[in-house]
Amino acid sequence: MTRQAEQQHTPSAQRRRQLAAAAATIAILAAGCGAAATDTADERVATPSGLAASTEDQQPSTPQADTAVRDEGTSSGRPDQLAMATERPASAPPTTASLPIGFGDVNNPFVELPEATEARAVMTDAGVIYPVIDEREDSWLVSTVCQNIRFVSDATPIGRAHVVLDPGHGGREVGAASPDGVREADLNLQVAKRAAELLTDAGATVVLTRTGDYTVTAAARGHIAKAIEPALLVSVHHNGGAPATDDRPGTLVYTKTDSPESDRFGGIFYQAMQPMLTGAAEPKQEAYRVYAEALDAYEAQITAHDISAAARDAALVANGQLPPEAAITVPPPTTVAAGDIRLPRQRQLPTTTTLPITAAETVPVPDSLPLPEPLTLEPVREFKWAGAGNAGVRSWTRADGKDYLAVLRHSGDVPAALAEFLFVTNPSEAELLADPEFIEKEAGVLVDAIILYFTTDAEGTGFVQDQFDDQPIGGSGSIASCREP
Repeated sequence: MTRQAEQQHTPSAQRRRQLAAAAATIAILAAGCGAAATDTADERVATPSGLAASTEDQQPSTPQADTAVRDEGTSSGRPDQLAMATERPASAPPTTASLPIGFGDVNNPFVELPEATEARAVMTDAGVIYPVIDEREDSWLVSTVCQNIRFVSDATPIGRAHVVLDPGHGGREVGAASPDGVREADLNLQVAKRAAELLTDAGATVVLTRTGDYTVTAAARGHIAKAIEPALLVSVHHNGGAPATDDRPGTLVYTKTDSPESDRFGGIFYQAMQPMLTGAAEPKQEAYRVYAEALDAYEAQITAHDISAAARDAALVANGQLPPEAAITVPPPTTVAAGDIRLPRQRQLPTTTTLPITAAETVPVPDSLPLPEPLTLEPVREFKWAGAGNAGVRSWTRADGKDYLAVLRHSGDVPAALAEFLFVTNPSEAELLADPEFIEKEAGVLVDAIILYFTTDAEGTGFVQDQFDDQPIGGSGSIASCREP
């Protein structure tokens, strides 16, 4: 409701309206149709002043992931290895009941949606999306990005959509960051926005849970999808931390527990990512090969020079032309490294003053080799992927049988996956992510995977053992860290 509309109500009328809203809200939430989180006993009761999520509405990542990244991707205080349960916990019952959105074919991937009879969500003039709890004559009762209950007017109603894309993090929660300051929150939004454009061009209706740089709780992201009931929810992320490097990518996809369609999309996406990543790495690997060969040849010349200079100094000392302490100390034959980049050793021609030969017998003094020409090639980092040891497609289930990741847990029956594309904290992958063309490729792979999901029965690849455990995690993605935009 606008400020002007509020002033038209007397205090008693306004109070009656609030009480009515509260009653309607609690009734809707109790029926499982609202936007609030009601799937665990420790989540607080919804009131007109706010929807409060549990302390579990925070997000973990891989055991190798960055402890600073939490919104939907990482955690702190993790064990070094995955803790796997021996038995699968019981899953939560379904929470939504609308007719599913039909799938298309290669010529028409996205079937026409039924005409909207009610607003599932609304979008403000600033582009912020709120799931609708109840509709009034001149406004909507909504759950905000920080899970407060508010009246909103002058907004655009949103019905159902084929796809909901969730750009992870945002606002105060930047997620992971590269050594050069590339922020995960920005990458997630860039990929999701571009994918939404491409999907729209292909005929899909797409909703983003976040359209700008502001905070959205992990549960609120799931609430948006639950309200809209798309055929698919994808949460877009880039991982963090410093896991071991490897020759294969560490792409990780978490799918919804006991959801075959979620697993199917996860496998399709994982399989689609591999050739794109391999192709993107090949020029980097070839550039390093050329640089490494030139560097090795240069280093061989430096080593030969060092050996010759040491032999010459030994002869001058033996002849008495140099005092022993004046002999050149040859550096060890190891390549200097700056971070993880090999750099050529540096040498300068020595300036030594020799004495006349006084001994009756002299030692022949060999000629010292000239210094090789400086290596002019720009240093190139050896390309390595991160996180391969934990890569793959899996679900992550709590002891109570519900999804561990809040964005998946709060999205009802919507098939859903959280995808960690790459490790932004890995320098090699950060170089790729700093290139707008690579961001375009990431968005393209996401779109290709979504279209394959809608048009084929493909199951994909990359499935690994599911994860069953609870881990202590930080407060990102929770109400406490959220700020209304």
